[in-house]
Amino acid sequence: MRCQEKFDSVLSGQVSAGENVLVAVSGGADSICMAELFLRSSLHPSFSVAHCNFHLRGEESDADEEFVRNWCAAHSVEFISTGFDTCTYASAGGLSIEMAARELRYGWFASVCAERGFSAVAVAHNSNDNAETLVLNLLRGTGLKGLKGMDASGKVPGHPDVRLIRPLLDFSREEILEFLQSVGTSHREDRTNSDSAIKRNLIRNEIFPLFGKVNPSCVRTLNREAGLFAQASAIVDDYFESVAPSVMRGPVSGEVLRVDTDALMALRHPCYVLYRLLEPYAFPSGTAASVIESLGRVTSSGKSFYAPEHMLLIASGSILVAEKGSAVAESADTLVIEAPGIYELGSLVFSVEEMERDPSMSLVQPAGILVMDASAMPFPFVARHWREGDWIRPLGLHGRKKLSDLFVDLHFSALDKAGAVIFAADGETSHVSALAGLRIDESLKVTGKCSKVLIIKNL
Repeated sequence: MRCQEKFDSVLSGQVSAGENVLVAVSGGADSICMAELFLRSSLHPSFSVAHCNFHLRGEESDADEEFVRNWCAAHSVEFISTGFDTCTYASAGGLSIEMAARELRYGWFASVCAERGFSAVAVAHNSNDNAETLVLNLLRGTGLKGLKGMDASGKVPGHPDVRLIRPLLDFSREEILEFLQSVGTSHREDRTNSDSAIKRNLIRNEIFPLFGKVNPSCVRTLNREAGLFAQASAIVDDYFESVAPSVMRGPVSGEVLRVDTDALMALRHPCYVLYRLLEPYAFPSGTAASVIESLGRVTSSGKSFYAPEHMLLIASGSILVAEKGSAVAESADTLVIEAPGIYELGSLVFSVEEMERDPSMSLVQPAGILVMDASAMPFPFVARHWREGDWIRPLGLHGRKKLSDLFVDLHFSALDKAGAVIFAADGETSHVSALAGLRIDESLKVTGKCSKVLIIKNL
């Protein structure tokens, strides 16, 4: 049987004689096909079946588990199962259901391998899954690494000491269904697979049929392209690993990364190298390009960029990355405003202007502009990025409000919060006078007694 021969040829390169494999089976067509192929293999691999019940579809989830249990009993295969409260786990971790289920199953697979001595985990991703992943990654903007698709073998995500194999990666969904029909084996259908509100399902159910009208062999083509991208990614990795040491300098106390700007700019591809160096610190994808652009300016020194947990500072001759709250970050985080002018802090450029109050002036504050009583905010004052514990008395409200709570009201993302700039009379106080472009404290409101106003405008 061609399908079985193809599987045995793949498996012989992934599993050695005597190794015990944990085969992940949900009950769907792909995983049941893989279980049947393991069972019928001429290699006679030693394997057990693992099933996760995520309790997301009530009785249907329980029926999936019973189906897999019965298959194992009918073929004298060891059945190992577990259940998860996936919704609670997702809510507690701020994860999507899909990501929560992924973390839970891979974590459990790794623990079973460690406890029971399995050599590898086998999952049933196929060529259609691989093509869908490539398109998803392309749309998400994951770079060259994401375009290479899945690896036929590697490590369990988050558990680098546990092997992961995908023996069906070269099998199309059509081949899998044809094999199941030929051996007379049934499988379970997950009704959520038809829900195109899920991004992967949208691509599978609606986008790929359109691709098929342009190229009937689109899945095969995308898998071939993924292989070429994988080769290109390996070449790029070799380049990065060969030049990265030449631009990195030993970080001093409080820093996690220090890059020599002269050495970096002397490379043929400085932006890509910096992008890779910043990758572990979760800076926005455009940060590397913005830094390189800034390095071309005479006054780039002192400019900073922010990630959720780190900050980047362009210093004299160096690019520094430090954790937020470190001495390096704190020293670069405060800007003293001594007089009217144009200032820059992080990604924010703003102007400060003081003028006589015109009685006819509208006190409605347009987006991006703060108008306040100049006598209540005398020079010098400071601009800095917000910190945990900062609070404000929002204009028109009684009582104080934590900025962290205000950010929730404003629907700020993690990156919005990371770049938020505040103004205060004292850089060390937690009482915030204003949040750049958005709010002023009640104590700064302009009244009829006000003779001068201070205007801070985002540019």
